[in-house]
Amino acid sequence: MRQKRKLQQKRTKSRAWLEAECLKIARRTLGGSEIQLVTIRRLHPKGAGPNWKVADIIPQPTAPVSEVVRAALAHLPDAYHLKRSEWPEARRAPFY
Repeated sequence: MRQKRKLQQKRTKSRAWLEAECLKIARRTLGGSEIQLVTIRRLHPKGAGPNWKVADIIPQPTAPVSEVVRAALAHLPDAYHLKRSEWPEARRAPFY
C-alpha cells in the first residue's frame, strides 16, 4: 500500500487548509493541547520534493513536546502539495 501511495499524485491544498490540518494533528499529540497556531513555510524544490514545511508552532512547546509534535507532522509535506496560487509572485525587477 505504501508503494501505491508514492505512485499517486500529491493532493494539492491551500495554505489555510494545511495550517488547520497541522494544528489539528499538533493538538492531538501528547502535550500539544496548548498549541494555538501552526504556520507553514513555502519551499522551492528543484525536483519533486515537498514544496512546504512546518515553520512555527505557537506558543513554542517544551523541547520534548516539540519533538513529538514535529514527528507527528513530518508526514504531511510528503502527502500534500501547497497550492500554486498560494505562492506570492517573485519580486523581481522587470526584464526589458
